[in-house]
Amino acid sequence: MVRRVDGRRVLLTKEALAIFEAERERETNERAWTGERRRWLTMAKGVSAPENRVARLASAPLSEAVVAASKDLYLVAVERAVRTARRDKRWDEVARIRREQAAALYRASGSAMPPPDEVVMLHRAWSAAALRSLTGFGKQVELVAAGCCAICERDNGRAFRITAELRAQRLPHEGCPKGLCPCDWWPLPGAKARTRRVGHRASPGAGPAAAPVADPVAEPVPAVESAPSTEPGTEAAPVA
Repeated sequence: MVRRVDGRRVLLTKEALAIFEAERERETNERAWTGERRRWLTMAKGVSAPENRVARLASAPLSEAVVAASKDLYLVAVERAVRTARRDKRWDEVARIRREQAAALYRASGSAMPPPDEVVMLHRAWSAAALRSLTGFGKQVELVAAGCCAICERDNGRAFRITAELRAQRLPHEGCPKGLCPCDWWPLPGAKARTRRVGHRASPGAGPAAAPVADPVAEPVPAVESAPSTEPGTEAAPVA
């Protein structure tokens, strides 16, 4: 039997072939397990997993079970970190953790198409937390597609109401060829400036125009009625 090792041809008997193939499989598995363990433990440290458990798994003899334990350690630490951040309303941190978790599990799934339901739910949890983190800038956000694909490009640069997106989330875009599209939410330009001018007298005609909202699912904005010039039953005072 002929096999190749480091670019060289090797002649093996049928009896030696089984040992050769088992050794090749072991080496392949160890390379994969080494990368996976390192990745899960690095992410676990990023969400404050117990240092002693991280060190113990890092020094344990490499095996598939050790890799699985490293992944479980990360997932447990993630949920603890998210609970703490949600309690303190640190939505930007919740968004960061959930997006990293969704990406890691999607990669571990083999980047299946369409993405597994669990991964989609985590990506939507990122989206909801990201939207909540931007409420201090205004009621609307802009969707940035970052040149992902034609499906995502249809929403690129459009403005959406935060409340509407929290009810019916559009991310990740269905049919995006990347599975978990890299689209992101950005604060709508000008929204923060309008908030700061509340309570200050504005010069005539200087008010900023409202940004267009291209949201088919958003509720219509009620028109603002102008206040009457005088109250009912009140007459203007005579001029002396």
